[in-house]
Amino acid sequence: MAESMTIALAGISLFGLLGYLGVMGYLHRSPTGYDPLRHAVSDYGVGPYRRWFTAAAAASSVGTYALAGGLAVTPGFPPLATEDLVYLLLIPLTRAGVALFPTDLEGDRATRSGRLHYLFAIAQFTLIYLAVADLTGDLGVIDPWSGFSGVLTGLRWVVTVSLVLLVLALLARRVPRLAPLTGLFGLWERGFLFGVQFWFVAVAVGLLAAGV
Repeated sequence: MAESMTIALAGISLFGLLGYLGVMGYLHRSPTGYDPLRHAVSDYGVGPYRRWFTAAAAASSVGTYALAGGLAVTPGFPPLATEDLVYLLLIPLTRAGVALFPTDLEGDRATRSGRLHYLFAIAQFTLIYLAVADLTGDLGVIDPWSGFSGVLTGLRWVVTVSLVLLVLALLARRVPRLAPLTGLFGLWERGFLFGVQFWFVAVAVGLLAAGV
């Protein structure tokens, strides 16, 4: 019974996570007017492509919830820390806030919606990083994830480096020496978000293997 539940949750998780990547791929190929190297991913949530941005957030949230459920059903040994699963459960809530409150485009007047968007985005990025940082080590000693712990570790480094560059790009608006990083804000953010998504996919694949 537990094995079939694990397989079902792993399948749902992969469907949602890969659905997110598919929608994002569509947005990046569409004539949105946004530059992937410079503009934030949240900019897709403003304008005629907003419904696709919302669909991507929903797909990723379903995938994340299913992943958390699967990891709770199949904890392995040693068991996962409770806070790790709590991080995963909270991420979709912050993602919903990001989708519900559109961002302010660069150069536009600051709005209440934009401020709330930034707050939810900060919370989302924080929870995502905590989940990836903590779970990488915890899963790396549990079968079947121990078999590709190098992949999880490598993706964690991608996430970490991208997040550092993303923060530096934000600080660059006040520190002239860091100005060159600002023009690649979109690249750093996509490195973080897509690195995280592939990390989730890798964990979901391990979850599927655990149930087979």
